[in-house]
Amino acid sequence: MNSKKPGRNDPCPCGSGKKYKVCHAAEDRARAAPPAAPASSARADLEAAMEVLGDPDVSRLSGALERLSDLMTDWGPASGLRFDVKGFSEHVGKELARLSETTEQDAASARRELLVGTVREFGTPAFLASLGAALMAKMSTPGLSAEDRRAIGVGALLASAFKRMGKARPEDIPVLDVVFDVQFREWSARHKELSQKYEALVKGLEEEAFSDEAKAALQQARGGDVGALLKYVQEDPELVERIAREAKERAARVESWLRSATSPAVFSPEEELWLTCALWEPMQALKSLPTGAEPSVRRDAVTALMRAVKSALDESFLSGLLGRLREKAKDPGADDAARAAYMDAAIAFEAEPARMSLAALLTARKEAEGRSPEEMVALADLKALTAWTPEAFEPYRELLVSMGLPSAAALIERCQAWLKDHPVTLRTEQV
Repeated sequence: MNSKKPGRNDPCPCGSGKKYKVCHAAEDRARAAPPAAPASSARADLEAAMEVLGDPDVSRLSGALERLSDLMTDWGPASGLRFDVKGFSEHVGKELARLSETTEQDAASARRELLVGTVREFGTPAFLASLGAALMAKMSTPGLSAEDRRAIGVGALLASAFKRMGKARPEDIPVLDVVFDVQFREWSARHKELSQKYEALVKGLEEEAFSDEAKAALQQARGGDVGALLKYVQEDPELVERIAREAKERAARVESWLRSATSPAVFSPEEELWLTCALWEPMQALKSLPTGAEPSVRRDAVTALMRAVKSALDESFLSGLLGRLREKAKDPGADDAARAAYMDAAIAFEAEPARMSLAALLTARKEAEGRSPEEMVALADLKALTAWTPEAFEPYRELLVSMGLPSAAALIERCQAWLKDHPVTLRTEQV
């Protein structure tokens, strides 16, 4: 066919003998026309969000805001999605101290007062604009469900509504409540972690030697008032130095105790197996580095190992370990030296779990022992294998169940789940 476009009344190039306008003209026009623009996904999501906002059934709005809260928690602190972090922390700490002195106020009204004061302070038009923009950008995140996108759309629309709401009060814009709730939970968790660390450090000190102010601050921290302890410690350099010195000396004592041939294993058998599984790959990567490896390469390998350690030492693992160490520290059948060593270990592991766990794995002279002859045989069978697989751990898991140790069996299940994707090769077969 001729590539030149024929006129409407010219013979059709297809050779049919018909005029082009009644033969292939319509077909060619359709082919040459630009494709229709697909419906905007974001627009559809925003329309769905508008339906939620216009629905008299407010439970749909509540559900969308709860979902938005979950998403913002999962995303973590990000630009535009949180109030100014430093300002928020200072404001909340000051307000909590003030509210704690108002004894006649109940907890619910105190929390509401804190929320209102905070969103009035930080929920400015500029913040709402940045929040709306950040949420709109998040709406295109791959893998979101329609429910997720609708919830994000609700938040974005509420954030942008201030332009049309005139003098609406910040506390009347519910998406600001979501931001406050998420950020307050993060603030509380962070300060709880700090208070627990200070609590762990000062446990080994002789509390009788503290001043009345120090004792009061410590007691408040134990009751959940983090700010009092943090403020006191920050304002007393001598106490800070003393805590740091005691912590360093205690860690050195525990590491020396771990290296002693007479000291028992710190970890239970299942804990030792889990840490071996979770840390095997980064540990081998570090050991396999050549002697002359670049400092940056060695630093990366050490960082990967420490990241793996922190991931393996989750809350459930640490709670079991610390609980057992504290129980041994109170064992009436043990001598004073043993009880003191276990108390030191409990405090040191709580203050620096990653460092102390690595010290126990790398320097301890004794491995964990079975709690029965059958368990000792099962452990010996596992350690004699050249490779660990989920199937290889099943007889040991079943034994723990039969021994009435469900928590230990659950940790072995965790090992099995890990080994599905990370098989461990202990050694190659000898020919």
